[in-house]
Amino acid sequence: MLTEERQQMIAHYVDEHQICRVTELCRLTSTSESTIRRDLSEMEDRGLLKRVHGGAQSLQTFGQDVAQQIRFNLNKDDKLAIARLAARKVHPHDYLFLDAGTTVYEMVPFLKEISGLHVVTNGLETALALTDAGIDCCLLGGHVKRQTHAAIGAAAVSRLQKLNFNAAFIGANALSPAGFLTTPDTEEAAVKRTAIQQSQQAFVLIDRSKFNTVTFAEFAKTDQVTIISRLEAGDREKLPVNIQLEEAEQ
Repeated sequence: MLTEERQQMIAHYVDEHQICRVTELCRLTSTSESTIRRDLSEMEDRGLLKRVHGGAQSLQTFGQDVAQQIRFNLNKDDKLAIARLAARKVHPHDYLFLDAGTTVYEMVPFLKEISGLHVVTNGLETALALTDAGIDCCLLGGHVKRQTHAAIGAAAVSRLQKLNFNAAFIGANALSPAGFLTTPDTEEAAVKRTAIQQSQQAFVLIDRSKFNTVTFAEFAKTDQVTIISRLEAGDREKLPVNIQLEEAEQ
């Protein structure tokens, strides 16, 4: 198969599935991982897709969510480092909101040793993980999104408006150079926005693959929250000038 033909096949597959792993593309094209990684690097330089750790993401995801089972496996090392640092912001007997983000989910094992926590979440997997860890947990009611397994809608927002938190930990799909944090769904954005408003402190956990991007619905600006992320060389150039940033260790 010619390189151009293979890369056209990859581009079509990535756009169709929104996000995919290197191993999928190897099976699709019957080529090695090294060849696929070289293709992805060339295609990113040409503006055909965006590379993420372990795979590639379509640039046509402005208003679409990536399926939860895929998101859990992307940028795993960064998510764990970010989650570990985020858990250090929690104190015994805190009242917390954890949203349905997959990086937020990774906080749960690090919270097990902190006594007396009370946690509210709109994430189904997060609620199960908290329960298994023996942490007091309340799951918000509402419509459950198929892609992200998040409880959203008027019922979830109404319930949140009656609660107050020491801290909220929120995931995001994108962080623009202008300092806007966004997510593809307006109802999920409403839950995130309300949780931030009801919290004494708000932390947004976001891995570097989301920098310099934007999706449909804004839920906060960087001057309203503290960003927790893990940076590599050149990443600061993609970030807003006025940003409250906590850097996870490499």
